[in-house]
Amino acid sequence: MKRFLGVTKDKEGIIEGEELNHLKNVLRLKEGDECILINGDGYEYHSQILKLEKNKAILMIKTQKKCKNNAKNSISLFLSAIKRENLELVVQKATELGIKNLYIFESQFSNMKLKDEKISRYEKIMLSSLKQCERADKMKIEIVTFEKMLTLFSSCKTRLFANEREGEEFDFASIKGKKDIGILIGCEGGFSDEEKSKILSTCRPENISLGNRILRAETAAILLCGIAMLFSGN
Repeated sequence: MKRFLGVTKDKEGIIEGEELNHLKNVLRLKEGDECILINGDGYEYHSQILKLEKNKAILMIKTQKKCKNNAKNSISLFLSAIKRENLELVVQKATELGIKNLYIFESQFSNMKLKDEKISRYEKIMLSSLKQCERADKMKIEIVTFEKMLTLFSSCKTRLFANEREGEEFDFASIKGKKDIGILIGCEGGFSDEEKSKILSTCRPENISLGNRILRAETAAILLCGIAMLFSGN
């Protein structure tokens, strides 16, 4: 059954904008057809199209149920700002992999400055990916300072710091069944010595290596999110 993003209120659903165009002009659904509506709250709303208007589709919600594909555990990705196109890729893949929270922050060697960056561009990518991978709970995306990142990362019960060149071999089987995992990845230029020292002393993470080859920041982020998803049972 086709899935669409929209809004819900009581027993009614509304689909507008690009989603409406996809429903009407691409899939050519008609009044009376059924579909699944999601709004990011973790539920799937089995609905029937009541009315197709010029600017919106009005749906009758028949039943609602918790989506079985939602993220089961809390896996948070902390990513130092990387090039926009690569960050967009990470947003897409992190959503698919069941990441609960994505925190983006500036570090000393970040290529992209976050001062005027709009979260909305990344939320749009996240929502599209949400629909594609058939989960129904939004991944939280937030821009934070380096200091706030340290606080949030420290609060995770299991902390994985991908420390290029200085990380140690790590047994990923040890995170099996863990429910609260934080993953920290640096930008293209990595972290400065001062930043690494702060991370290690303040957060006391698992100081891990992802192998002998130096990975791009986006590759490391996607790889470690995938590993965490598999081993934690997410």
